[in-house]
Amino acid sequence: MAVLAGALLSALLLNTSMASTAYAKYDLSNQLGQLDQDAKDKQADLDAQASPAHLAAAATALGMMPANGTGWLKLSDGTVQGAPQAAGAAG
Repeated sequence: MAVLAGALLSALLLNTSMASTAYAKYDLSNQLGQLDQDAKDKQADLDAQASPAHLAAAATALGMMPANGTGWLKLSDGTVQGAPQAAGAAG
């Protein structure tokens, strides 16, 4: 009788422990889902901040001007290629 009572008690304790672990796993799974959604929201914010339109508006707010022409410096002989002009110059 005592062995049977001990077996039933251990089964009850094991079941309770497993249920407690299942609830903890559920809570952690919900927390992971929320953190994943937060990361996706932050990535979307970063993508919006990196859009060309937003970068152009931010550059204009800082007083920057678009370049009128582009040029490249050829390092082998030090010559300037292309048609660079100063920003804001008539062109």
